[in-house]
Amino acid sequence: PLRILHNDFNYLAVYLTRSRAKVRANVGVIYMILMMVAVQISVHGTANSWVFSNFLIFAIVFVSYFLMLEVRFWQLLLGVLIFMIVNGTIFLPLSWAYAATYLGFFYTMKLIRQHRNTGWLAYIDYVLATLLFSTVLWIVVGFRFNLPIWTLVWEVLFSYFLLTIMYIYVNSLMSGANTLAELTYTTNYDELTHVKNYFAFKNEFSSAFERAKIKGQPLTLMLFDIDHFKRVNDTYGHLTGDYVLSHVAQLIATQLKTIDPGLVLYRTGGEEFTILFNNYTADQAREHVAAIADNVRDAEFHHNDNDIDISISVGVTQMQGQDEGQVDIYKRADQNLYYSKRHGRDQVTFS
Repeated sequence: PLRILHNDFNYLAVYLTRSRAKVRANVGVIYMILMMVAVQISVHGTANSWVFSNFLIFAIVFVSYFLMLEVRFWQLLLGVLIFMIVNGTIFLPLSWAYAATYLGFFYTMKLIRQHRNTGWLAYIDYVLATLLFSTVLWIVVGFRFNLPIWTLVWEVLFSYFLLTIMYIYVNSLMSGANTLAELTYTTNYDELTHVKNYFAFKNEFSSAFERAKIKGQPLTLMLFDIDHFKRVNDTYGHLTGDYVLSHVAQLIATQLKTIDPGLVLYRTGGEEFTILFNNYTADQAREHVAAIADNVRDAEFHHNDNDIDISISVGVTQMQGQDEGQVDIYKRADQNLYYSKRHGRDQVTFS
């Protein structure tokens, strides 16, 4: 039952990860609608009910251009209709002209963002689009409320000023976030195989060991080497060696997703990889370990017109009561790995 519950939670985590974009879009739409309706209610029926028009412009630019939310047309239309109903303008032709322009504004900004110009070209695209649609929207508002021309000019310039500040500020935040994300990725992931590296393994193994010790849960460690990898490099060249490493990593990472989405593959050395079986006993992991070894042995490795036979030698051990630290587990798994290598390779040794 614990294993079933563990797997259920893992599958739920994967589902939520895959659904993140959809959830973010729905939350973004609801948030935008609530904010617009709340603002409009606060000024409805007053002589200055037009003063928050720039707020509506900023909201649509932020959601479409910066967040790039995948909002469906009917969702956006529903939000506009709710706003018009609250505002009491659903039967006014100018209100529909405003709504049509507003919808066009949203999809134009998304299109510009997806075009992905960089530097000044991106800024020019942004400015031209926002100025055009802001001007049109303010002209409609001007007709609706009989605003003087100087007020419209001021509001358009004010809109341009604030949208420019938002562009600079949000882009600087995103640039910092992207830099942090890249740094985090390069720190924790192997550049060649794109699986987690030794640094990530060391940190996560330490956490897994402490968690298993406190909660009394099993923890099993699997170490494996690619057999005769030096011979592959010497015979076929290092590019083929890189191909073998990448293909083995991709093969096993894909297989782990079908076994248990919570399992993670690490590249912990040149041709050495590791898998942490959190909350698995050695007996529970045995079938999966054998399936991984069989999968590598049966896979086709073809590079530069060469067919290459690849197998792995494996050492597996489970956390034991006398283990004082994760080093004790790793050392025992490493000894089992070298036992497999010394006794013919292409085999699994448990202890």
